[in-house]
Amino acid sequence: MQQVKRLVQIGAGKIGRGYIADLFHEGGFQMTFLDYSPELVDAMKKQGYYTIFKHHTDGTYSKVRIEDYLVFCTQTQYDECVEAISRTAYVSVNIFPGAVDSISKMLADAIERRVARGDEGAMDCLIGVNFLFASKLFTEGIEKYLATEAGREFFHTQVSLAECLVHRNGAFPTAEMLAEDPLACNSGDTPYLTVDNILKNGVPAGVNLHLQDNVPAWMIHKIWVANMGHSLSGYFGKKAGYTYIGECHDDPYIMRCMLLAKREGTFAMHEEYGMSYEAMEAQDPVEQQKAHYLDHVANSVDKDTIDRVCGDLTRKLAKGDRLIGPALACLRHGRVPYFLARGAAMALYFVSPADKTSQAVQDYIAEHGVQAAIQKFCGLSPEDPAEKTLLELITGIYYEIGDQYPFDIVY
Repeated sequence: MQQVKRLVQIGAGKIGRGYIADLFHEGGFQMTFLDYSPELVDAMKKQGYYTIFKHHTDGTYSKVRIEDYLVFCTQTQYDECVEAISRTAYVSVNIFPGAVDSISKMLADAIERRVARGDEGAMDCLIGVNFLFASKLFTEGIEKYLATEAGREFFHTQVSLAECLVHRNGAFPTAEMLAEDPLACNSGDTPYLTVDNILKNGVPAGVNLHLQDNVPAWMIHKIWVANMGHSLSGYFGKKAGYTYIGECHDDPYIMRCMLLAKREGTFAMHEEYGMSYEAMEAQDPVEQQKAHYLDHVANSVDKDTIDRVCGDLTRKLAKGDRLIGPALACLRHGRVPYFLARGAAMALYFVSPADKTSQAVQDYIAEHGVQAAIQKFCGLSPEDPAEKTLLELITGIYYEIGDQYPFDIVY
C-alpha cells in the first residue's frame, strides 16, 4: 500500500490555505492544517472542503477545491499537532511574529517525539513569513526547548529551516466568493514558491518549488523593496482617501513615489548586502513591474484592501523593517532616503479600525508629539547622527503633508 504524501501546514490563513496548500495539492499531497483559531478549525472540520479563487491579470478567476484534509487546533489539540508534525517529511510555517515562540516549542516537541520513536527520516520546514531573520529566530526558539542531546543532534543534522519567498498575495474574499463558500480564499496565481537551497529531502515530486541560494538575504530584499513598495503605496493611498490597493497603482503620483522609494531600497540592498543590481533586476524585471502596475485591467480588479496591506503598523514601522531599515542603510552609505522617509511619514497618519496598533500610534502622537512617537515606534535615537537625520526628515515631511494649523506646530 502506497504511503500518503502529507504536508503539515502550520497556519491556515491566506498564504497557508490559498498558496502553499494549492502548490502541494497539485503535487498529490494531502494536507494537515494546524491553526490557532478554534472557530476556523471547527468550520473547516464541519465543511470538509474549501475553495481557492485564483485571480489572473486578465480579470478572470479559476477555482481549486481542497478537501480530504485533517485539521487541528494548536490551542486545544496540542498533542495531535505535535504528533502530526513528528510524522511528516515536510512542514510549512506561515505565521505572525508573535507565534514564533509557541510554534518553536511545538516543533521542538515534535523533534523529540520523532527521535524517541526511532524515526531517522529528515524533516524540511518551509518558513514563509513576512518578517526578517525568521530562520535565526526559529533556530534559537527550537534550541531553547529541545530537552535531549539526541534531539539537538537530530535538529542540527536532519532538520532544515528553509526560508521561502512568498510571491502570491492573499486578499480578503469578495462577498460573491463568500456566498459560494464561507471558507473561500482569494489568492494570486503565481505557480511556484522560491525556497532556500538547503532542503534535506529535496524538492517533493510534483510540487513547484524553485530552489535558490541565500534566500535569507533575498528575504530582506523582499521586505525592503517589494513589501516596502506595497505598504508605502497603501499608506499614500489611505491619506488620499482610497480603499483598495489597485486604486493606488492607478494614481501616477503614488506610483512615482513608490517606484522612487524602491530605487532607494535597491540601493540599500546593494550597499548593505552586496547584492548586484543585475541580480535584483532579474528578480523583478522592469517590464514585469510595468505589466503589474500599469495594466489598468488588472488593477481595476485588485480589491485587496489598503487596511489589510498596511495593518500591523507598529511592526512595519520598526527599526529594521520595510521603511526604516533601508532608510538607515541609505544614510549609512551616503544617500538621502527621501521617499522612504516620506513613506514613513505617511504611515504615521494611517488609522484602521482593524488594526489596534495604528490607533496606539495616534494616541501616542496626540499625547507626546510626533518626534517622540517616531523615537518610540521607529527606534530612532537623536544621539545617533544617522538616526537623528532620519528622525528630523520624517518629522519635517509629517508636518508638510499634514493639515495642522501652522502656528500650532511645535517643531
